[in-house]
Amino acid sequence: MTPISTLDEAPAVSPKRRVLRISKTVARVMGYCRANAWPLFVAAWFPCFLTTLCLTVLALVLFADPEQAPTWLLSRGFDPRTWLSAIVAAPFSAMVFAFVLDRMANAPEHGRVVVRRGIESVKHVAIPGMRFELGQRIFLAALLLAASQLLCGFAVAGEHRLLVAGLLAIRDLPLSPEDVAPWAAATGVFNLFAGGFVLAWTYLFVGDFLWTGSFDPIGCWRALKGNLLRFVAIMFIVLAIVAILKYGLILAAGLILIPADAEPSFLTLMLMHFALAWPFNVLHLVLSAATAGTILGAFRPPAIASTRPAAAP
Repeated sequence: MTPISTLDEAPAVSPKRRVLRISKTVARVMGYCRANAWPLFVAAWFPCFLTTLCLTVLALVLFADPEQAPTWLLSRGFDPRTWLSAIVAAPFSAMVFAFVLDRMANAPEHGRVVVRRGIESVKHVAIPGMRFELGQRIFLAALLLAASQLLCGFAVAGEHRLLVAGLLAIRDLPLSPEDVAPWAAATGVFNLFAGGFVLAWTYLFVGDFLWTGSFDPIGCWRALKGNLLRFVAIMFIVLAIVAILKYGLILAAGLILIPADAEPSFLTLMLMHFALAWPFNVLHLVLSAATAGTILGAFRPPAIASTRPAAAP
């Protein structure tokens, strides 16, 4: 993979040197994304837009009148709060991964945007770079992403029920905010790290599957021998950067756009949430795919030749 230089195999090294290598790898990913910002945006914007559009419609249908929403579709561990959101978003996330990895392995000349993929009806739209595909490999990658998101979401929902049941068993009703806050903060921190860990490895396995054409998590794990902590730390940094920017902007926009004494409607809150989430979904998936591509390009070099069919019709 030519856009990013390969990483070093890391035998036993001092913590200081390990931190230095992690920072250098993060700098490579950010540098690559900055140098190729427009082609990567072209590759990712349309699937991410479809994700936002579908999730907005889903939220409108289910939560415009919350009392009418079927309870078997609802779950606290998802955004919006239905397990259908994980299934709806997964195919489009898999497309972004396939397009970004294809771009990294088969980069065209600098400054040239090439639309090499997409259904014919989309290619004729006067918007450059619209890319859409649902091939077999992307569909299987979407199943893996959806399974991981469903697992994490249901685990969070189950944890919430256990927390409420435990507090009810040891506290008298009604529960005060002081009773709930410490436990909620502890579970939130745990979910942040546990969910980030699962998401990081899921992204790597999805990237490896798109990269090689075969699902081989054990081989992927062995390929990173000596660099496991390094990879997880890099993914945590990437996810943290996007999360801080995303929720910071949403909070700032809410404080600026919504007066303190106003009672915003459900439609206003939902549209603002998803409109602000779209660019950060692009950033999140592009950075995650570029990180996975950097790692795979260093430790799975024989698979580079298999990347082009990853997004081929």
